[in-house]
Amino acid sequence: MPLLIKGGRIVTATDAYDADIYCESETITKIAAGIDSGDCPPDTEVIDATGKLVFPGFIDPHVHIHLPFMGTNAIDDHASASRAALAGGTTSFIEMICPGPADEPMDAFNEWKSKAEELAAVDFSFHMSVVRFDESAREQFRRIVTQEGIPSFKVFLAYKGALDLSDEDLFGTLTLAKELGVIVTAHCENAEAIDSMQKRLIAEGKTGPAWHEPSRPVSVEADGVHHLATMAGLTGAHIYTVHTSCEPAVRAAVDARLRGVNVWIEAVLPHLVLDKTAA
Repeated sequence: MPLLIKGGRIVTATDAYDADIYCESETITKIAAGIDSGDCPPDTEVIDATGKLVFPGFIDPHVHIHLPFMGTNAIDDHASASRAALAGGTTSFIEMICPGPADEPMDAFNEWKSKAEELAAVDFSFHMSVVRFDESAREQFRRIVTQEGIPSFKVFLAYKGALDLSDEDLFGTLTLAKELGVIVTAHCENAEAIDSMQKRLIAEGKTGPAWHEPSRPVSVEADGVHHLATMAGLTGAHIYTVHTSCEPAVRAAVDARLRGVNVWIEAVLPHLVLDKTAA
């Protein structure tokens, strides 16, 4: 069914202006002021957007839906999560595939893909997490990129014994990413330091929410960004630090960029409006 959106103010990445939008077969075919509904096919749906802002569909590049994680599971499935996304204007997302160290990467990719294909109400892609990097896993990652078109890897510099990589495996992942031309997204902390601090706090009986931040302070995140950037500089890989949450981590990324490292940082809304006092 054709669709005409009339009277709205269109907002793009570079501009804002008043115009109407006409769509056929789910494709925008005309953007202009004063499109007459009488000139459209009789079955055209007309939406009055007077006084409203009209945005392109948003893209969320950092999504966890199907997430088995250290003995827990995310509450959403692809049906509920994608419908929630649509309610907020998000029409595409990139989900993190997070297999365990014992899982085969290709099996994990096929599992996540099948769930999304069955239930998702929006467009989707994936970041492929690398939680081990032996020869078999490396070749599977190569196929996932070259045959399935996945544009990025995900690595964790946190969660010791569950998702973290050794430096040797991190270096190998970055080297493969450079070869394949994909981005490496990264959760930047220091798995060893966090594990030691958590054990100390638990031994002291300090286990409430207020002790989460002291177990992984801003210096740990900054250290992770610096470490990742050092490895990226050695391999030439393109890196993207996810949910960057503090000024020292941002400074570490900026310093790396000034050294010629191809690094980008991500900010997510909670880190823009919350700090440790919210615990």
